[in-house]
Amino acid sequence: MAKRATFEEKLAAMRRLRERDEPEPGDVSAVRKAIGDRSNFVVAAAAEVAGAWRLGEAAPDLEAAFRRFMVDPAKDDKLCRAKLAVVQALEKLEHPGAGIFEAAARHVQLEAAWGEPVDTAPPLRAAGLIGLTRVNPPGLAEMLVDAMLDPEQEVRCTAASCLGAVGSDAAALALRLKCRVGDGKPEVVSEALRALLTISADAHMAFVREHLDSSDESTAEAAALAMGNARLPQALGPLLERFASARTSTLRDMILLSVAMLRASAAIDALLDLAASDSDADALAALRALKIHKHDPRLVERLAEAVARSGGPAVRDRLARDFSG
Repeated sequence: MAKRATFEEKLAAMRRLRERDEPEPGDVSAVRKAIGDRSNFVVAAAAEVAGAWRLGEAAPDLEAAFRRFMVDPAKDDKLCRAKLAVVQALEKLEHPGAGIFEAAARHVQLEAAWGEPVDTAPPLRAAGLIGLTRVNPPGLAEMLVDAMLDPEQEVRCTAASCLGAVGSDAAALALRLKCRVGDGKPEVVSEALRALLTISADAHMAFVREHLDSSDESTAEAAALAMGNARLPQALGPLLERFASARTSTLRDMILLSVAMLRASAAIDALLDLAASDSDADALAALRALKIHKHDPRLVERLAEAVARSGGPAVRDRLARDFSG
């Protein structure tokens, strides 16, 4: 009788398969068998392989594994490891069924921790929402709006992003309402604003700019980040205007970081002009923003030329410290 593989051997086998670009003879059956394993670690590793290889034939196995780990989830699948990997694999397979994604989007899993039990399912709910948005079943809009009130930031951000992908007038209205009502986490408002720009920059830029011009710094930062993440060239003018009126270094840095995120040539040129400014504060702020492009040798060369023209000792020191090597 063949020796039964240990947990460590099963996990190692899946990790070796993950390193391959495509399956070899016998690999598909090995992956499907591993998806049926009792260990959530092994199933998670096998699901990752199935998704990476786009193994459509493994979809029934993945669905069965998800349902199996929903029987006693806190005991059998701590941290939702297997269920999350299964849902992500099904999304990579562009699985057409909504059932698993909906179950994932609604799942709450309380696990023991110091003090009160902790919900470990937010990443799973977020992944479920992404899958549902692609499948677009009846009732999707209602689920996404409800998810905008989820206790966890990750889920609320994902719901906002998904509403942007839906792109309907109703989705835009829900996002605008969220921005008006606000959220305990500025990141959620920022994602809602970015989603509005995704739906229609022309229709919603004025609304986002209203938030950018807010006297509340966290609101202004959220709007600036939304503009940067949307990568819309027409956001450059409003961002630079707000930079001129910003009073705190935190807001100024966020605005210029958002300018750098636009990646448009005009945006880079504006930052290089600031880097060559007579104002050390403006120049240093520009360098901090441009640091995200430090691996672009041509940009670093242009930045060094700009600093050489006008930069003081503090600016030159920052250039050498942040952009060398």
